Amino acid sequence: MAHVSVNTRMKSFDIPHKGLRNALSQLNHLAGSTDFSRPEQVKLLQKTGRDLFSMLTEHAEIEDHVLLAALEQRLPGAGQHNTSEHVVIEAHQARLENLLESLAEQALLGQPVEALAREFYVELNRFHSAYLLHMLGEEEETQQLLWEHFSDAELMEMNKQAVGRIKPEEMLLWVHYAAPAMDHPGRLQWMRGMKAGAPEVFFKQILEVSKSVLPTSEFIRLEQELSGL
Repeated sequence: MAHVSVNTRMKSFDIPHKGLRNALSQLNHLAGSTDFSRPEQVKLLQKTGRDLFSMLTEHAEIEDHVLLAALEQRLPGAGQHNTSEHVVIEAHQARLENLLESLAEQALLGQPVEALAREFYVELNRFHSAYLLHMLGEEEETQQLLWEHFSDAELMEMNKQAVGRIKPEEMLLWVHYAAPAMDHPGRLQWMRGMKAGAPEVFFKQILEVSKSVLPTSEFIRLEQELSGL
């Protein structure tokens, strides 16, 4: 069995990619299981898709304008492959968004949607497969370049810039999908960082979202450790 080495340095893609993997998996599951004669199921499919597409758009913007922009300055041409992939991904995403909105609209009107539902499911699976490979490439190749050309302090500053670009309502989406996809130590570290930097009222919202998506025992443990108990 091949040995996988563990790098303890900051992983720039870890949290967002865990959130995106979770959201992609949820949407894929719903795309295959939704009963389109039931409006509440159609609306859940639509909402989950809108959540995912919003996160994807924001994530690509942050990567292009923070991480890849910094890498390009330090090592010209190093981020071009990722940027080019983003263009292809965004075009495929736009097609999926249009398919989903058409599918939901027609289903909620009571129209037959079998063919459109199948088309969306197939296209989503094609996108899902490609995006998993895209994320893996960033985690294995782009991350290595970031480690080689930036210090931990510089990576932390990039992370602060990235977080600063996220609107509060979007941050709640990231918490919704990323928090349950993380192990406890990583989740606790993430939450401690947000607690230190977010207004108290907003952090309470973060905790409420966390409570809604985490098993009760996991949330209680998180809340206690955040409180220093």
